[in-house]
Amino acid sequence: MPFNITDPNGRPIGIIVKRYTLEDPNAMIFMVGLTKQRYGALDIDNDRIRSNIAFSLDCQTMFGSIKEEKFDQALREIWRNEYSHLGYYKEDFLIRRLMLNRSVPMDQYLRLEGFDFEGYVLLDGRNLTFSSDYSIVMNWEDTYIQPIQCRQYGFPLHAKITDIPIVGFENIPLSGAWDHVHQTKLSAISGNVEMKLNIPMVCHLKKDTAIQIYFAKEKIAGIYGDGIFYSALM
Repeated sequence: MPFNITDPNGRPIGIIVKRYTLEDPNAMIFMVGLTKQRYGALDIDNDRIRSNIAFSLDCQTMFGSIKEEKFDQALREIWRNEYSHLGYYKEDFLIRRLMLNRSVPMDQYLRLEGFDFEGYVLLDGRNLTFSSDYSIVMNWEDTYIQPIQCRQYGFPLHAKITDIPIVGFENIPLSGAWDHVHQTKLSAISGNVEMKLNIPMVCHLKKDTAIQIYFAKEKIAGIYGDGIFYSALM
């Protein structure tokens, strides 16, 4: 199933839970919930996904029902042109794969009740590799995954700083005068995605430090690293 993630040896890494839209709302980057659990058929709203994809392929009537024959032909043509190297045609896989290609929220199609996560990492969705059971295979380093330290802020995004952090300040106009805002620029990697983060505070972090990034309403709420929690909400 293309929402389950494994390593190259077939060991479960986690499941896709939503898109990562902090830097670009249209980016093909996904947040992977770290868990040994896997999606089953009942955890995904397949009918809703079918309807969405059928609409995008102009295979719905004016009343919203699917033109099944036209839809089947359209899907099989896509399979022949783009996915025939994976073997025999499988509709469930294809419609879920096509959903990953669309810049739409995924939460409404996934039932996440009953899943427990150890945080998130990021997955680059532009060039996906699939296993024989159609799970997504991800190459990544997991040495920076640590126990969640600030659970009251939710599940964090695990990452590692990959370059020397840059601490400085930016001058901004304020009521006819000038003020300055401290910031820390971080280069980091999470999963198989490299990131550039601008944090509106001074963070005493170093290269190769494992960090946990916490979010609130699509913004960074704070960062934990080296035993210190840096709050961006104060």
